[in-house]
Amino acid sequence: MADKSRIKEVLLDQLGDIPGILDKCRVERFIEPELHDALKDSLVKVISGVRRCGKSVLAHRVLKYLPYGYANFDDERLADLTTADLNLVLEALLEIKPGLKYILLDEIQNIDKWELFVARLQRGGYKVLITGSNAHLLSRDLATHLTGRHKVFEIYPFSFPEYLRSRGIAAPDIKALSTRSRAEMSAAFSGYFSAGGFPELPGIVDKKSYLHDLYDKILTQDIALRHGVRHIKTLKDIALYTANNYASKLSYQNIKDAYSLGSIHTVKNYLAYMQEAYLFFAVEAFSHKARERVRLPRKMYGIDPALLRSISVSGQKNEGRLLENVVYLELLRRNKQVLYYSDPQRKYEVDFVCRQSAGGAVELIQVCLDTNSAEVRERELRGLQSALNAFKDVSAGGLTLITLDRGGIERIAGHQVKCVPVWEWLLNP
Repeated sequence: MADKSRIKEVLLDQLGDIPGILDKCRVERFIEPELHDALKDSLVKVISGVRRCGKSVLAHRVLKYLPYGYANFDDERLADLTTADLNLVLEALLEIKPGLKYILLDEIQNIDKWELFVARLQRGGYKVLITGSNAHLLSRDLATHLTGRHKVFEIYPFSFPEYLRSRGIAAPDIKALSTRSRAEMSAAFSGYFSAGGFPELPGIVDKKSYLHDLYDKILTQDIALRHGVRHIKTLKDIALYTANNYASKLSYQNIKDAYSLGSIHTVKNYLAYMQEAYLFFAVEAFSHKARERVRLPRKMYGIDPALLRSISVSGQKNEGRLLENVVYLELLRRNKQVLYYSDPQRKYEVDFVCRQSAGGAVELIQVCLDTNSAEVRERELRGLQSALNAFKDVSAGGLTLITLDRGGIERIAGHQVKCVPVWEWLLNP
């Protein structure tokens, strides 16, 4: 049994860390008002996202004017706690802050059977917030004891509008853009495209080392440790292969063959772990047949452009695929259901086939770094035209060609295609 006085000492230290945590990021996240309103009900709030994307800061921001207790289980001084010790944590929190109504538990999934403790807190009338870097593990564990009594809020590194907020740059009125504001937004996007969206990165001197350390911690702590991965070199090899082939088609078989692995299940499992930890995301090919969607290659995207640049060779030289990656992440933030399209002859493709919800209208999006070449522009438009034949429910205005900096209107088969600079599209949800 752990010593309560020692636990209390650690929690007091953590309480003293809160001003520094809040000072790391003073930017209001766009999900913040929704999360703040959600505090009114009794559901357990689960804030999940990749390591260092700002989960804890967000939680402290929405709770800062409320009576709340705080325990961070990513602290090595609490690493040896067991399920039986969690009541001592509650007792210590109540001694530190008598009458508290809200409890923030950071990375509590590090403690075995933590969900039983959370369920008991909820039954006791406490309003509980949890942060964690693995949505699948959190939801799986909560599903047994808190079915229908928890809500997940997923956050990501800064979006482009949040990046502008962090730099003190006012977003312009999209409906009345001046030549000057267009130039300013184009320049700001160049900074975002290079720096990415991890909130702490601007204050870091050695940014490359920071990103490498982050990448390594995700692989070793959030994946290998939590899933009991024994062949860590194989895990890292597959992660690096994926990082070098982001926004490209990948098949399990190709990865298995590249590393002479004995089983394709190893590849499937490791890629699934990476997705659960928010390191990479998979987009399936469109097909009317579910079995074919599973069989066709996936396209993988990374969590942040700066992280991809730092760990992959291709991240340094393929700006077109990086641009596509940025667009995918924004679609993810907008809760779009996303597939990619390839015609039966595999001659034409559309990067993203999107729906807001099941049964909703389709939007077709192409991403192209530079459409000044007539040949490139024609290829992208032909892809959209090919997809139009496969989808009868494309929304009005549902054809978009996102470029680095070119706007305008194109036409295909009697349909209008909006050409939009990426920064303008990112600012106009």
